[in-house]
Amino acid sequence: MADPLQMSFWDEEERELWDALDELLILSLMAGVEGGVSALPAPVRVLVDFDWVNQAVLDYARNYRYNWIKKINETTRQQVQKLMSEWIQSGDPLSVLESQLTPLFGAVRAEMIAATEVTRVYAAGNRAAWESTGVVSKARWNTAEDDLVCPICGPLDNTEIGIGDIDSYPPAHPRCRCWVTPVVSEQSVEQKLQEIFS
Repeated sequence: MADPLQMSFWDEEERELWDALDELLILSLMAGVEGGVSALPAPVRVLVDFDWVNQAVLDYARNYRYNWIKKINETTRQQVQKLMSEWIQSGDPLSVLESQLTPLFGAVRAEMIAATEVTRVYAAGNRAAWESTGVVSKARWNTAEDDLVCPICGPLDNTEIGIGDIDSYPPAHPRCRCWVTPVVSEQSVEQKLQEIFS
């Protein structure tokens, strides 16, 4: 097994994580754009500027690799260092450390990352479609409104966030099930249509 105390281990982890997520990222972004367009009222859909959306999606994908993948990897690296330090101090056998490290790698971690990141990227695709219209200035946070809604997301249900405030979009935590919907101002739509048809 490679040594998680070496930076080369984490460089390889980052590369493998990107390789596992890159296709899923693009598919999720495009699904988010489609979902974002579908969530708009029918008369507003014609205002989606797909040239603008395509550039926003490309920019997001480029930044995603260098920002989010690094954050995911750094969080895991810090968790490994903490567990190893605690294990060394405890004097427990190696099997204890191995059982503590198991959830940080493998299928469980991959499923959690995939579920969380699909939510993040889908919301970014939604936002790109909505922002391109010029008539959506806010999005509404939605929960499933069931018994599984967590204490983090419950208070966010039905709150409005600025269209450009991407850090306030779902997910709020790993495996977050929340989503956003556009808030369309009828006045903005009327103004935009007047600009186009004047």
